[in-house]
Amino acid sequence: MMRLDLNGLAAASREALMSEWRAVVGRPPPKHLSKPLMVQILSHSYQLDTVGGYTKRLDSRLKSAARRDIVRPAFKPGSRFVREYHGITHVVEVGDDGRFVWKDKSFKSLSHTARAITGYNVSGFQFFGVRP
Repeated sequence: MMRLDLNGLAAASREALMSEWRAVVGRPPPKHLSKPLMVQILSHSYQLDTVGGYTKRLDSRLKSAARRDIVRPAFKPGSRFVREYHGITHVVEVGDDGRFVWKDKSFKSLSHTARAITGYNVSGFQFFGVRP
């Protein structure tokens, strides 16, 4: 393995970086990977090798955080959102399970509910005039 130092990575040619990538990753880099991104990824790999990589606990926490949905504000069950749209008054209520109910249909987010009403993607908070 060639093992350029961290300073050498930034100054290395694209061909040298591609060779180093093959040595570190075990396969060629993606065709359209930019040189700056290749430098960042290789630098990160070097640093992980130096400090011993992630612990199993940290790796597990990172993967868990990546899978988690964005936390949405919790509205109290029974809360109601009312909006007039195209001359029709729409009432959405928060169910006991935290889902949004409109016309006896249940939605996981206010944005999904707003989409069902309007027919296009729109922020539920914006549509109903609510602050998150």
